[in-house]
Amino acid sequence: MQENPEEAAESTQESGEALQQELLEAQKTAHNYWDQLLRLQADFSNFRKRSEKEKMEAMRLGKVIMIEKMISLLDIMEEALKHAHAKSDVETLKQGFEMVIKEFSSLLKSEGAQSLKTVGEIFDPHLHEAVEQVETDAEDNNNRVIAEIQKGYTLNDQLLRPARVTVAKVKVKENKEEPKENEY
Repeated sequence: MQENPEEAAESTQESGEALQQELLEAQKTAHNYWDQLLRLQADFSNFRKRSEKEKMEAMRLGKVIMIEKMISLLDIMEEALKHAHAKSDVETLKQGFEMVIKEFSSLLKSEGAQSLKTVGEIFDPHLHEAVEQVETDAEDNNNRVIAEIQKGYTLNDQLLRPARVTVAKVKVKENKEEPKENEY
């Protein structure tokens, strides 16, 4: 079956128009995707800038809050120093220092910092730094912390500084048996 040349030309023209229409639709779709991509890139860039700005603001606010608390601690220390100058008795000076330490400890605790419990605990290299070992005869005290040289601290269950401690070690018993002469 042969097609008429006019029908063939008409068919070719229709398929050409259909292809032209498909091409236009594909170009519109590609253009829409390109616009979406550009918008998403701009949105993400703005999000990143906004996040960085919010992070910086949060850090600044955190510093402001901490500085305000430290200023009130400074006020207490200055007051204690003023009383120490006014009175020459050691007991008043001691009370002033105790008050400062109490307030400072309270500040640390309110921020989530805790001192480590060390004396009497089993030595833990993740929490303690052994700076001295002392020999002991008591088996119960082996590898136990017997003295705290410097306090250790955690912040929200994360170690800030290990405690510097003295650890007890059981004395090694030397076995000094005399060799028997007639054991051959």
